Amino acid sequence: MDTKTPEQLLNDQLAACLEAMQDCLAHSRTRYSDDTYGHRRRNDIAFVAKLMKASARLTESLASLRGETRHSIRVSRESVDKAPVDKGGGA
Repeated sequence: MDTKTPEQLLNDQLAACLEAMQDCLAHSRTRYSDDTYGHRRRNDIAFVAKLMKASARLTESLASLRGETRHSIRVSRESVDKAPVDKGGGA
């Protein structure tokens, strides 16, 4: 029996996840006469989003195993001049 490394197992899971995503997207493009409101399509798209989150976690785990973990956070703030607020009682 072949013993796989954690990296190989994660790669296999990622490949299965990506294949399921492609199948689900192909299924979501199919038109159904009994789905006039698009519920099947919406459910397929929601499932693809969940699979994308799972594949991102798998990819992050693979990068961590390889020592390639990077956290880049970019925050930008624009300064906006605001007009003074008149809190007075009137005219």
